[in-house]
Amino acid sequence: MPWYPDDFIDEVTARNDIVDIVREYLPLKPSGRGYTALCPFHNEKTASFHVSPERQIYHCFGCGEGGNVITFVMAVERLDFPEAVKLLAERAGMDLPKADPRGGNREKRISRDTREVLYEINRESARFYHKMLYSSEGKAALQYLYSRGLDEKTIRIFGIGFAPDSWDSILGLLEAKGYDREKLLAAGLVVENKEKNSVYDRFRNRIMFPIINPRGQVVGFGGRVMDDSLPKYLNSSDGPIFNKSATLYGLNLTKKVRPLEEIIIVEGYMDVIALHRFGFPQAVASLGTALTAEQARLMRRYSSNIYVAYDGDTAGQKATLRGLDILRETGYRVRVMQFPKGMDPDDVLRTYGPEYFKKLMDKSLGLIDYKFKLLTQEYDLDTPAGKVDFATEAAKILAGVDNLIEREAHIQKIEQMTGIRARVIYDQIEKNQAATGQRKVKRNISGNNSNTRGKKSKTILHSSHIKAEMHLINLLAQGERISEKIIAGLEDLEAQDTLLWELAGIVKGLLSRKREVNPAHILSHIEDEAKAKRLVDIFNIEMEYDNIETFIKDCLSSIKAKQLDMKRQEIQDQLAKIEQAEIFDADRYKSLIKELEMINLEVGRRHTGKEGSS
Repeated sequence: MPWYPDDFIDEVTARNDIVDIVREYLPLKPSGRGYTALCPFHNEKTASFHVSPERQIYHCFGCGEGGNVITFVMAVERLDFPEAVKLLAERAGMDLPKADPRGGNREKRISRDTREVLYEINRESARFYHKMLYSSEGKAALQYLYSRGLDEKTIRIFGIGFAPDSWDSILGLLEAKGYDREKLLAAGLVVENKEKNSVYDRFRNRIMFPIINPRGQVVGFGGRVMDDSLPKYLNSSDGPIFNKSATLYGLNLTKKVRPLEEIIIVEGYMDVIALHRFGFPQAVASLGTALTAEQARLMRRYSSNIYVAYDGDTAGQKATLRGLDILRETGYRVRVMQFPKGMDPDDVLRTYGPEYFKKLMDKSLGLIDYKFKLLTQEYDLDTPAGKVDFATEAAKILAGVDNLIEREAHIQKIEQMTGIRARVIYDQIEKNQAATGQRKVKRNISGNNSNTRGKKSKTILHSSHIKAEMHLINLLAQGERISEKIIAGLEDLEAQDTLLWELAGIVKGLLSRKREVNPAHILSHIEDEAKAKRLVDIFNIEMEYDNIETFIKDCLSSIKAKQLDMKRQEIQDQLAKIEQAEIFDADRYKSLIKELEMINLEVGRRHTGKEGSS
C-alpha cells in the first residue's frame, strides 16, 4: 500500500473529478450517462473508451484498460501510485503529508525539500559533465564516442558528458554553488575518506551517462572508462533518490513510445543508445547489475512483452538465465534473443544493421525453449546417459510451468528428442513438484491413466459460485447499506476468490472512516494494475434481480454451498486415506463419518429450501 494515509488518498480521489482529468488528455464526447473517446492505450478507429462521471471510473471495451482517476494518471503519465497521488494532490491544491507515519523507505521518509536539492545537484552535475565533454580535457572522450558511431544529436538526447581526471572538479563546482558536503555525499557524487578526513570526486576520467527517471529527473550517473581500467563501469552509490535495483537506464525515453508493444532489455548503456539510434527506442538497461524483481515490476507498467537481449558471451547467457524466472514470475511474455558469440547488441547493429537485428527478434526463443537449448549444449543427446540427464533437467524446468497446454507441448518435444516416454517424464515432474511442495501436474496421456481417470479436479469452480462472488464484488461498491449487509453475511464464509475478501476489507475501512463507498474510492486502495482492471470489468457487469436482499442472500448461499461441497470432498479424501492405511483408526473414522452426515444434512436442507422457494 502507498505511504500516504488512507484519508488523504480518499480526499485526493474525491477532489479530482475523473471527467475533468481525462478531458485534459482526451477530447470527450457525451454518450448516454457518460462520455466516450478514442482509447489512449491502444490504436483504434472507433471510440471504445468510456468514462462514467457517476461512478468516477473509466473502462476501455477494446483493450480492457480501466480504473479510477488515480489509475488513469498512472497509466497515461507512466507514474507509480505515490507519484500519481502526488500529482493529483498538487492539482487540487492539497498539501502532501510531511512524513510516512508507518515508516517506509529512505526516499519516502526524507523531506521533499531535501530530495529537490539532490535533484538540483545532479542536474547541475549533468550540465557540467556535458560541457566538459566539449572542452580540451574531454577531447579524447568525444573522439571515442564518435568512433562508436554516436553523433551530436544522440549525445545531446542522452546528455552524455565527461568527468575530468581530477580529484575535486565536481566537488569544487558544487561547493562554489553553495551545496554542502553532506548533500553531495547523499547524491553519490563524492566519496569520503574518514581516515584522512577528506572528500573527493567519485567519477574521474570517465565518460558520464546521466541516469534519468521517468519523470525526467537525474537520479544518478554511470561512468565508463575508455581503456582497460577497472571497474569498467561505475555507478552512483545508492542513496535517497537513487536505487540501482529499482532503476532502468533509458526508461525516460522508452516511456514516450506509444503504443509500446514490447520492451527490449539489454546489459549496458551503449547497447541502449545504439538501439535508440538504429530505430529501437523501446530499449532499457539494468545498470550492469543482475535483473531484479523491482526492475521487472517497473517495466511491467509499460508492457507485458519483453525481449531479453543480453550479450552473446557466457556471462551474458548466465545473466539471461538469472533474469528469466524473475520475468516469468512477474507475468511477462518473454522472448530471448541470441547473438553471435562474443557480440553484444551494439556490435550487431553497427556490423549488420537494424534489419538483421529485427530478424534476430523474429527468431528469438521462448523462455522454455531457450533453457532447453542451453541444456542441449550441456548434454550429449547421442548417448543414453546424455538423454537421461537432459530429460531429468528438463523435467525440473517444466515443474514450474503452470500452463498445462504449454507444458504438454514441451513434454512431447522431450519425448521426440530423447525417445523417453511422456509418461515417465510426467512421473519425474511429479517427483520434482513433490520435493518442492508444488501441486501435482495434470496428465493428458491418452490411454489408461488410472491415477487420474474419473476424478474431478478440486481447482475447478462451479460457474454459479464464480458468478456469486463476482456479483458480491460488484454490489460491495454500490453504497453503504448494501455493503454492510454483504460484509455481515460473509463473516462465516470462505470465498475462493481472495479479491472478494480484499475488497470487503477495503470497504470496512471506508465505512469506519465514514467515507462514501463507491468504485472510485475502492480502486484508490488497489495498487496492482491487474486487480484494478479486473475490478473495473466486474463493476461493469450488468446484473438482473427483482429484490436486492434476496439476490444477496442467494449469492451468499451459493458461496456457502461451495464451501460445504469442498468440506465434504475433504472429509471423503480423509476417509479414503484411513481405509487404505495399514492401521485402521476407528475413532477418527467414526468422527469423520458423523461430520460428513451433518454436512450432508445441511446440504439437503439448503437444497430443499431452494426448491420450496421457487
